[in-house]
Amino acid sequence: ILSPASGLTARSIILQRRSALGFDARSTLPRAVFLSMLARLRPPAAPWDAIDWPPHVHLLLFVHRVDGLVPGLYAFLRDPAVLDEWRAAMRPEMLWEPIGASPGEPAGADDLFLLVPTDVSWVANRLSCDQDIAGDGFFSLAMLARVESSLRERGDWFYRRLFWETGLIGQVLYLEAEAAGARATGIGCFYDDPVHEAAGLSGHEWQSLYHFSMGVPVDDGRLTTEPGYAWERE
Repeated sequence: ILSPASGLTARSIILQRRSALGFDARSTLPRAVFLSMLARLRPPAAPWDAIDWPPHVHLLLFVHRVDGLVPGLYAFLRDPAVLDEWRAAMRPEMLWEPIGASPGEPAGADDLFLLVPTDVSWVANRLSCDQDIAGDGFFSLAMLARVESSLRERGDWFYRRLFWETGLIGQVLYLEAEAAGARATGIGCFYDDPVHEAAGLSGHEWQSLYHFSMGVPVDDGRLTTEPGYAWERE
């Protein structure tokens, strides 16, 4: 059962942050919490003031169990200016149905679009190297980065900066998961070309650089937790 953290400081949440090894495949995430998480992935809020370029990474979301949202494939644009470009680059049969924020809802819905309404748990699992953790959580996602034109305009060195950006997205979602009483994990093994094929992308302009998943964790009895520092034992 999802149990949001209460009374915890940012420091406490940062120190308790862990990567999940498995999810329960049944818990759900409230829509408002999900939208709030997405809203935190957009500038100008911290930590996005730590990088000096506009968003180059956007999200292809595999939504499994978010209350009030139809399961399916979604797009979340961290910069709304790429909407027409993404629509033109992806499969023409994609719906691009805007979710939109209802009164009082977080702004994370403003640039969230439903592409395909269907059960995508098996798709997420398959694209992430057949790992159950990609299909058992609330949602999983692929981080699609603008690669070809970025490297042409800025130089090959910028490729590493794109990974910095995916890392920031992941760390924000890790902390959001802990604050919500859930847990998350980055997924480093995935089939990038099939991801591009599923979306209808061709060429090298948009490339999947990292995957991520979030849900209610299942304890692994093989692991134990011990204080990491002397002050934690006091």
